[in-house]
Parts: sequence; C-alpha cells; structure tokens
Amino acid sequence: MFRRLTHVAAVGGLLLGVAACNSDLNVPDYNRPTTEGVAKDPQGIQVLATGILERERRLAPGTSQDFGFFGRESYVYFPTDGRNVTGFLVGVPGPGGQKTLDPGGFAATLTNWTNRFTNMRNAVNLINAVNATSLNEGAKKATAGFAKTFRALDVMYVLYSRDTLGLPVEINDDPNVLEPFVSKDSAYKYATGLLEEAKADLQGAGSASFPFVLSRGYDLFDTPAKFIKLNRAILARVLVNRGSQGCGNTCYQQALTAIGESFATPAGAATSVAVLDSGAYHNFSTATGDVQNSNSYSANKSLFAHASIVADAQKNGATPDDRLTRKVVKLDTPVSPPQGIGIPAEYTFSIYPTPSSDVPLIRNEELILLRAEANIQLNNLAAALVDINNIRTVSGKLPALATLGTQANAINELLYNRRYSLLLEGQRWNDYRRFGRLNTLPIDITSGVNTHFVAKVQPVPLAECDARPDSKPQGCP
Repeated sequence: MFRRLTHVAAVGGLLLGVAACNSDLNVPDYNRPTTEGVAKDPQGIQVLATGILERERRLAPGTSQDFGFFGRESYVYFPTDGRNVTGFLVGVPGPGGQKTLDPGGFAATLTNWTNRFTNMRNAVNLINAVNATSLNEGAKKATAGFAKTFRALDVMYVLYSRDTLGLPVEINDDPNVLEPFVSKDSAYKYATGLLEEAKADLQGAGSASFPFVLSRGYDLFDTPAKFIKLNRAILARVLVNRGSQGCGNTCYQQALTAIGESFATPAGAATSVAVLDSGAYHNFSTATGDVQNSNSYSANKSLFAHASIVADAQKNGATPDDRLTRKVVKLDTPVSPPQGIGIPAEYTFSIYPTPSSDVPLIRNEELILLRAEANIQLNNLAAALVDINNIRTVSGKLPALATLGTQANAINELLYNRRYSLLLEGQRWNDYRRFGRLNTLPIDITSGVNTHFVAKVQPVPLAECDARPDSKPQGCP
C-alpha cells in the first residue's frame, strides 16, 4: 500500500501495472473513471481517496497565495506576466466607478472555484464507489466520514473566497444540472451539517479501518477514531468564523466543544514550536512525477512577502517577534514589480525552506488561537489570556501579557497573533473581512490608472455567470 501521496495518474499507472498480472480482474480506465468501474477494482477505492488528497495538496499553495495577495501578506512578481498584480491588486472599474475584480480575469478563475467543486464531486464519487463494493459496513462508514470531511472543507474554501456572494453546495448526479446558489450563512450551516454527518459516520465505523492508506501528512489521523480529531478541528474553524459573522455565542460555545474533541493541547500546555506545529499536512517532494511546494522560495523565485509584515512586528526589547525571524528573510537585492505596477519587493518567505517542505491543512497553533477567539467573544478574557500568552511566549518569544484589557483590545491582540502565527496560511484576508478591517490593509499605489485596491470577494467566474442566464448570481455582469 502507499505511504507517500503521489500524483493520481502515477498511482493509477502503478495499479494498472499490478492489475495486468491478473487476467480475471476487470480494471477500469483511470483516465475516464466511472463509479461502477472503480468499485469492481480492489485498488480503485485507494485511487479515488488518493485523488481527493492529491487535489487538496495541489490547491493548498495557490489558495494561500491568492488569499495572501488580497490580505497584503504576499505577492508574485513574475517578470513577464503582471496579472498577479493587475488581476488581484489593480482590478477593473465596477458599478458606480468603484474598483472590482474582473469576473473573466486571472483572479476569478484560479484555484478556489472549479477545482474545489471538482473535489466535492470526487468526495461524492468516492462514497458512491465504496457503497457499490462488498466492503463491510464499517469500512463504508469510515470512507463516508473521510469524504464528507473534505467536501465540507472545500465548501468552506469557496465560501472564504466568495463570502456574501454565496455558492452552490449540492452536488447533482448529473454534472450538467446546475444547483442554485445559497447564502453565506446557509453555506456555513451546510458545511457544519456535513462535518457532523462525517463524525457520526466515523463513529459508526467502529473498529474498522479505512479501506485505503492516507499520506504521511495524516499520520496522526490514520484511523476513523483518530480522524474524528481532524474533523473536529475543521469544524472549530468553521464555527468560529461563523460566530464572528452572525451566529454569535451559540457558535462560539460549539467551537469550544469541538476544540475539546480535536487534537488541540490544553490551555497553556504547548511547550515548543514543534508541539504547536502538530497537525495535518499536505506533503510535497522533488521526486520524479511528484509535486513541489510552490510557496517555497527555492521553487518559486517570484513569491515575495509584503514589507508591512516586518514593519508591524512586535519586539521583545530589541529582538523582533520570533515568528518574523523564522518566516521572513530580507532579499539581497530588491525586486521590481512587473511593468512598474507596485512597489519593490524587499523580503521573501523562509517558512518552507525546500520544495519538499510540507504545508499545513490545520495545526495545533491555529486551534489554540481559535479557542482564544471563542473565549474573547464570550468575554472569558482570563481563559483567552492563557492561550494568547502561550502563543506569544512559545511561538513569538515575546513577553507574556498581564492582561488583555478590554474585549476590543483583546481582539486586536488576537488578530496580531493570528497574523504572525498563520502567516502565508491563507487566513488574514478573511480575518480582516469578518472583523470589518479590510480598509486598514496597506495599499501600495494610491493614485493613477494603476491605483491598488483591496477586494472584498473574488467574483463568480464569468463562465459560471454565463451558464446561468436566467438566475445570475450576485456580482455577475
């Protein structure tokens, strides 16, 4: 069985090679798979499960880059292509003369639309395929819990990118039938419901194992019982986000319960950066046919860190926040933006030292900060202070705070720590939007035809708009 996640096509090729030794085996065509065909192959379920993890891994660097552009964490200065600047930071004239993003442009079509919906369908296909096999009920339940967890995760990534525009959440058996858009809050509820269903399925698996092998980035969650901890971590993220956007105390209380069932360390108990880094990861490598981490500067010489990260870092005396020291490095020579549409880049990221560096899906450090946020919003400031100080002292090597002060001051401190603890993990843009602070993000060019702006949402892609002539989603031309 596989211990390293590899490209789906490569896995399929290996399985076809194995299957060729058995003339009685009816092997499906993995380039054009069907649920029925895969279900008849003993290794087909492995291919489908690996495919879900593979697509998540391929999307992870691009998602954090896209959200990093909008949240003024990062930018890509590719010498011969300025679309990462014009598409994400300059935009086009919109209604009332306000700038917006082009729904037919670069920023609307990358990463967090078609590919996310494709993986939602992959999750449905995996459940249908395993249900068509002779596997026992426990294995089927385990698979359903795995697939629904990732389907909910992808719903949330689309929601983080489109926010008030909403999204379709159902997956129709006929891909040519378009499901309607639902509101932001309905999408939150849908994701929460899927995660709860997934937990029930994982519990229903009993002592059964997954009928497939996960990549090494999920070693802490490689049985259904352990995977519940990852499911609860993702649920906590969903609930805290929803809590700050209308659900309020109910969601915060539920989030604390979910965190208690996750892999988060108890309050104040994280003793090292390694403990904070514990979690689920996407794996990368430089092996032939495998995928490299494009957020590593050694693999992507066009990715840079926004200078404000350095300017805004707190200090312990004269020593900067250790998260800045660990994650950002000064370039020997500043790099000019393509076509002069921006400011020179002076820094890049050292978070991922090599193209084989793993990228987190969710870590203990984030869960501790989610717990702090829930407690701040519930006005449990003493409990929140324990978690905030744990992150400050261990991850930032900053002095502990005596108090968080007012609730408003506590939120400021929370957002500071989320910014540096979760740097280049795709969080800041959404954080500043849900707390109504997008207008505080830096704008590098403030006048002229190429004036920058801060986008609130990524638009629904033009192709999606055109496919719905009678019920166009919000924002469609």
